[in-house]
Formats: sequence, C-alpha cells, structure tokens
Amino acid sequence: MKRTALVTFLVLGLAGFAYADIVVDETRPLDADGIVEISNISGDVTVVGWSGESVVITGTLEQGVKNLEISSGGHRLRIEVEQQRRTRTSSDADLTIKMPSTANLEVETVSADISVVGIAGDLELESVSGKVEVTGKARSLEASSVSGDVVVVSAAGRSDLESVSGDVIVRDGGGRIDAESVSGNIEIEGGALDLLDGETVSGSIACRARPTDTGRFAFETMSGTIDLFVSPDWSASYYVETYSGSIRNDIGPEPRRTDDYGPGKELRFTTGSGGARITIESFSGSVRLRAD
Repeated sequence: MKRTALVTFLVLGLAGFAYADIVVDETRPLDADGIVEISNISGDVTVVGWSGESVVITGTLEQGVKNLEISSGGHRLRIEVEQQRRTRTSSDADLTIKMPSTANLEVETVSADISVVGIAGDLELESVSGKVEVTGKARSLEASSVSGDVVVVSAAGRSDLESVSGDVIVRDGGGRIDAESVSGNIEIEGGALDLLDGETVSGSIACRARPTDTGRFAFETMSGTIDLFVSPDWSASYYVETYSGSIRNDIGPEPRRTDDYGPGKELRFTTGSGGARITIESFSGSVRLRAD
C-alpha cells in the first residue's frame, strides 16, 4: 500500500509538472523609433513604455500554446503566440511587454484584452472580443474592437476609435477624435478638442468635452440619444436637425418645424462670436443640449 501510494504521488506530481504554465522572460534590443508588432489569440497583452533601449517580454503560456515566436532586426520586433492546431479551444497567453516609450506599436488579438500605458509613438490596436484600453498621449491612435469596449484615458494627436457592439469611452480628449459604434455607446467625458466626429446607429452619444476656439464637432445617429453638455460662454454656431426625434435646448431658442406637414425639426443659433461649429443630425433619436 505504501508503494502504491508513493507511485500515485509521483504520477500526480509529474502530471502537475507537465501541465504547468511556461514562464516567459526574454529581452531584445530595439531602436527608439522602432516598431513592435504583437499577435495573440487568447489571454492578455499589457504594454508599458519605459526609457530603456530594449524590449523586455515576460508572462506565462498555458500548455496549449505551441510556441512564442520572437523575431527582431533592431528597428522591428515581432512577437507572435502560436496555438496548437489540433485543439478546439485556444489556450491563454498572458504577456507583459516593456518597450521604449518613443517607439511605435501594433497589436492584434482575438479574445485577448489589450492594455497600453505610456507609449508616445503611433499605436494600431485591434481586437475581436477583447477590451482595448490606452493610457498616455500617443502621437496617433487607431483602436478597434468588434464586441469589446475601447477606452482611452487621455488622448492627443489624432485618435480613430471604433467598436461594433462595445462602448467607446474617452476620459480626457485632445486633438482630433473620430469615434464610431453601431450599437454601443460613445462617451467623451472631458477635454478640449480641435475636431470630434461621433457616429452611431442605435447607441447613444454623450459628450462633456468642449471645442477649441475654431473646433468642429459633428454627431450623427440613426435612433440613439445625443447629449451634448454645453456652456453658455462657448463661442459657437449650432445646427441641429432630426427627422422624427425631439430637440431640447437649455441655452438658446426652441427648435422649429422644417415642414408644416412632416415631423422634421431643426435648430440654428449662435453664442458669442461663433468661432466653433457644432453640427448634430438624428433620424429618430432625441437630441439634448444640456447646460453644464
């Protein structure tokens, strides 16, 4: 019985060892203006900018992961997670990458979340069902997810943000932002913008950012609600139009009918010198200009 117990213990111990996660700890050189490309199917990808002149790759790979392919040439570094072809489900690969903050980054995932902190170069981030979150003022940003949320903590330069059924959220806007969603919501929570273009089909749009003196805001929705929080001291010209939705204006005149027999309404007015321009179009959703 003792021998049987010992054999069972050894078998279970070896089995546990065989199925342990693989630990990743690799370092590669990269030019300060180089580019890092990352491809991962399932798990998490976290990228952090630092002042070093190399890329440090750490993390864990589940046993279903076939290999972590790393190829580099000084200016370009590619990191790719390869899954076993015969498995029905993908195994997680959780990666943390430290890279020069001035370099550029491209990430593609399927169900892996993407988190980027402190990268000042150009960013291209794409996921199918994972969440995409960016902290730090990148020179340019392209971020998209089919069913996951896209969250930008602080934005500068130009940002192109897109989700099909997830929300697009910008905490502190800056520069130029183009945000699109089909059924998800768009929320711009603050900041001063030169250009803001927000478009949804059935999702709502809520904006607390303000335009710069010559800024341009344009919002469009089919059936979603648009809430723009405005201040009476803005110098802006407003044009609001809806086919069958309602228009509420807290800082100016009432909307008027565009047709004596149809449901259409429009609103035109100016505050201050009218330097900024704000255009809002809705088919059946309500539009509200709320005093902030």
